[in-house]
Amino acid sequence: MRDGQQNEESTLETPLVTPARPQPRIYYGVNIDELSSDSDLSDVPDDIGPDPFLPELLSPPSPSRVHAVTAPTQKRHRPTKSPYFPHKHRPTFLTTLPFPPISHNTFGLMQERLAHDPFRLLIATIFLNKTPGERAMPVFYQLMSKYPTPADLAHAEVADITSVIYGLGFQNQRARKCVAMAKVWIEKPPEKGKRYKKLNYPLKGDSKDIKDGETLGDDDNRVAWEISHLPGLGPYSHDSWRMFCRDALRGIAKSWNGEGAKDPETFEPEWKRVIPLDKELRAYLTWMWLKEGWVWNKETGQRSKASEELMTTAKGGGVVVEEKGSDHLLVKEVERESLNDLKHEKRIERTAGEYLPGNSPKDGDEPGPEDANETINDAVVLASGRL
Repeated sequence: MRDGQQNEESTLETPLVTPARPQPRIYYGVNIDELSSDSDLSDVPDDIGPDPFLPELLSPPSPSRVHAVTAPTQKRHRPTKSPYFPHKHRPTFLTTLPFPPISHNTFGLMQERLAHDPFRLLIATIFLNKTPGERAMPVFYQLMSKYPTPADLAHAEVADITSVIYGLGFQNQRARKCVAMAKVWIEKPPEKGKRYKKLNYPLKGDSKDIKDGETLGDDDNRVAWEISHLPGLGPYSHDSWRMFCRDALRGIAKSWNGEGAKDPETFEPEWKRVIPLDKELRAYLTWMWLKEGWVWNKETGQRSKASEELMTTAKGGGVVVEEKGSDHLLVKEVERESLNDLKHEKRIERTAGEYLPGNSPKDGDEPGPEDANETINDAVVLASGRL
């Protein structure tokens, strides 16, 4: 009995053995027993997988031979259009100019006003190259007032001319061209029966068969021109001179449209053989051909008969528009009052001839300083938009 009691007491006094904690359930390095109790994740998530960065899972790399690989680098191309500025729709028209009624005697070009003074006409083309007429013409007349003759300009200092034409840009190049051209004009002015090489004018390859300095006579069929020995003259200068001065130099007419020709019915003026790139000269030729009832192709020089509707529009005048992709300039009817408003609003361009003095000098008269100052003041008003 005693022994039984002792065994029972010893059993009761013996402290209970704390049960061993179960091993944590670790799957792929994650102890899922430590997950929050308020989580509904009771099973191992599908997105838990072996951690490739655990040391015990990293296996030593197998021995292998390392080969150097050269990858071609691609040059980063910058966008041709800036991503920082919104795209603006560009108009389909290239230029819009006033179009006088075909009954008028003149179109309004600078070349018409200076046709009987070829030297000044060529100087003006140097000024108008890459410069609008409203800036170029006042400065041109200011220069001509200071140096009225080719001799005066030939003996002028380049620095003095530069100070006069400084606001036009390219002033050093223009000044040197003016002086150089004036010097050659005095020594060897353009003459009938003496033509010179102008490479790639009017077409590519023209004058390749002519030596530098070679002089051609009228009986030579190779392409050459009477003014091509003068320095500083490009295609625009040649086109302008051919259209308005060449016939008079050759003595076959007194003016550019066959006036004074021996046989006006069969005479073909030089302007009909010119295919210029300048917008004003193109508009002028469109107008001149419509006077004779033809639609002129500005790219090829070919012509077709104008419709009655077009002739009616041309008789009333308006504007002439050059559009992209079109071989012909379009004539659109605009009332005279509306045309003046469009000019004032600068929605249509003005020809360079409109910036010559308002009281044009007669043929042979020299423009005076008053005319030059008047033109300059008009140009300042136009530039400020106060019309």
